[in-house]
This record gives sequence, C-alpha cells and structure tokens, in this order.
Amino acid sequence: MPENQKTSKRKRTSSKKRSAEKARRIAWAVIIVVAAILVVLKVWEIDFNSIKNKLNSSGIVSSIQDDTYPIALDSSKSIKIFPQNDKLNIMTDISCSVLNPKNGEIEYSFNHGYSNPVLSCAGGYFCLVDQGARRFRLDTLNEPIYELTTDTAVLCAAVADNGSVVYAVSGDDSKSHIVLIDKGRKKHLDFDVNSGYVVSVAIDSSGKRCAYATVNSTDAKMITTVHTVDIGDKSDRGTFDFESSDVLSLKYNGSDLFIICNDSVSFVSNQKKLKEVFKKGEVNTCCFNYNEECEPVYVYSKYSSANENYLACISGNGKVKTTIELSQRPKYVSAAADEATVLFTDRIVTYSVKNGEELGSAVCDDAVNIVYKLSTKCFICRHQVIDVAEIKLNDKD
Repeated sequence: MPENQKTSKRKRTSSKKRSAEKARRIAWAVIIVVAAILVVLKVWEIDFNSIKNKLNSSGIVSSIQDDTYPIALDSSKSIKIFPQNDKLNIMTDISCSVLNPKNGEIEYSFNHGYSNPVLSCAGGYFCLVDQGARRFRLDTLNEPIYELTTDTAVLCAAVADNGSVVYAVSGDDSKSHIVLIDKGRKKHLDFDVNSGYVVSVAIDSSGKRCAYATVNSTDAKMITTVHTVDIGDKSDRGTFDFESSDVLSLKYNGSDLFIICNDSVSFVSNQKKLKEVFKKGEVNTCCFNYNEECEPVYVYSKYSSANENYLACISGNGKVKTTIELSQRPKYVSAAADEATVLFTDRIVTYSVKNGEELGSAVCDDAVNIVYKLSTKCFICRHQVIDVAEIKLNDKD
C-alpha cells in the first residue's frame, strides 16, 4: 500500500511538472508571436489607431493606395474644417492646424488654449477668437502675426484677405463696441453701438467695407438689424431690419453682401440696396456654405417639417443659377470650383453647379459629419479622423 502511494505521488509530481513545462512553452510561444508582430508593425510603421480607423470605416472606400490617410486629430469635439487657398485649416477645441492635403503634412500648428474658439478665414490669413472671453489672434498659414487682449468680452470677428480684422466687444457704456484694425494693428474704425447687441460681423476682401448685425427688442418683438459701414464714413451706409429672424451669416462678395437668415436669403449691393433672393417665410434654412468665390450654396426646405429639400447655387450677383431637388435632408454642404458636395446620412453626392447634374457619389456611414472636395480628392471628417472618400464618377452617355 505504501509503495502504491509513492508511485501515485510520483505520477502526480511528474504530471504537474509536465503541465508547468507545457504552460511555460505556451507562454513563451505567445511572447515570441507578440514580439514578432510588434517587430513587423514597427518595420511597416503601422499604428493600431490607423488600422482600427481603416477597419471601422464601413462604407467608405478609404485611400488604401495612399498611406497618408487617415490622419488622427487631437480631439473629437468641435472640429471645424476650412479650405483656404490649397490647404485645409483645421480647428479643434485644442489646436489650429494647417494641413497640406497633397502630402498630409501639418505645415503650421499651435495649441490655442481658448475655451470657446471661433475661426474666420480669408486669403492667407485666419483670425481665432475666444468668444465670450477677452482674447483673439491673427495668423497666416505659416506663422503668427499677433494676439490681443481686449478690455471686455469679444463677441465676434472677421478677417479680410489683406489681414484687416473687424471685431465686436461688449461695451462699457454701450451695448456693444466695434473696432476695425489692419494687420499692423492700426485702427480704422472704433465706435460704440447702442442700437442693439452685435451678434455677427463681416468685412470685404480689401478691408474697406464692413457689416454688422445687432439684435434688439421693439414692441415685444425681436428685431435683427444689419448695418453696412464704409471706412471714413461717420454713419451707416445702410440698415436693414429682419423681424423675428436669426442672422446666421454675413459674407461679402466683392462690394456686395450676402445675408443668410434662418428663414430668408438677401443680397445687398454697394452697401445700400437690398434684394431678396428668398423672401422671409418662403424657406427654412437647412445648411449652407460658400465656394472660394464667396458664392453661396444653400440648402432649404419650404416649411420646417417638409421632407423635400432643395439645393440652390447662388451666383455672385445674387441670382439663383441652379436649383436641385434632393432626395433626403442633408447634414452638410460644401462647394469648390463648379461643384457642390452634399453629405447625407448614408452617402456623399457631388453635383454640377452649372446644370444640377449628379456627377458622382460615395457610400458613407452616419459618423461622417464634414465633407470637402478639393481637386480630385474628397476629404471627410468622422470622429477625430480626417480621411479620403473615393467619389465614383457617373458614367457619361
């Protein structure tokens, strides 16, 4: 009996040794495999985020032949993209970066430290405002120009092609205050605004004309008034009232001004004469943008709950060139050259601005929220990644 116990004990000990040895061999095998994978990934210079982003890009034909994209951003919140010259100006809640889309290189970047950043771009300049705080700065596409601290909170700002900046601040003894300075920080306009609180400003490419929108209450009604001003004048060139409307955008095209509201589109020629492109009550604004010539592409419905949506391509003289009926409500629209690019929840479609013809499309998922087509590439933003979607051109008959 004792001999059997010894034999059984030897067998158990031997079995434990074999199990331990087997576990060690498996562990070393796993370590070797992981090490080999890491070496291969290092050699190939592949990172896990890029792999994950490519695998997660369901529906988008990413630039698989182009190792430049996708490019990870430093934030997934408050991302804005502005095509500027042949670059992409990218603003996040952390930084501003100028991307060369041809090679994917960041040519200029800085962490702004602003809590509520708002960006305006024109020519080779961009102005970044910490809205509601007391700072703003001017940069070119490759270097800083200045950063200013104001006495009161900055409300809004806009930059001209020549680097002049018009900005509005809250007033000490007035409702608001407006200043226009050139890139050397010389003041050309400096006046109080008592007619209302400034909510938007614009400046023309030469820095000689500006416009601002104020909001005030009259007889229990909200009135938004757009004012036009020329440098050297002591009073407004023109004033235009919009009752119970929100001014969403002021944008100069040469000496003329586009005014886009939540329920109308207007055009002011030579700072004085207003023309209604879409009258108040005829439209509900869905989304809009401008091409490099400052011509609007404007998406609207005829009433708030309508399923039918339309894309209007508007020329620089305030006339609608083309109207395109859209199959569903879009999320985003952009324009470049003679094309308008529309982002829907499940696809991207490019249209001809001249005749409304559908030129091409790409499948996408609902995570995509920004789209811009530059030259032959269609750049998209999803989560915290910039990628390229392949637009499949329609066959020509």
